[in-house]
Amino acid sequence: MILIEKIYRHGHDELTSVDQIEKFQTNDGYVTPNRVLAREIGADRENCFYKNEEGKRKKVLANKDDAGVWHLQTIGTSDPTADGLLKLPHMDHVWG
Repeated sequence: MILIEKIYRHGHDELTSVDQIEKFQTNDGYVTPNRVLAREIGADRENCFYKNEEGKRKKVLANKDDAGVWHLQTIGTSDPTADGLLKLPHMDHVWG
């Protein structure tokens, strides 16, 4: 089981879609690229969760589009701009 704790973003632009999230930090301390995590839980059927603002654990799903790209979303949420994952703590990622 994977538990997502934080999201990483490049720069200071506000994230408006889950697909803009570049990396996730999981409860074991690993920082995983968005597409790698999606492939793991989509292809391997591994369970993935995060805690929402109410402290409840919500399941994260991954779906593959027609172009073969994996996309993450919270179970029950189909709008990538209103996904609960966007509410996780944002960590600025420093390049260079």
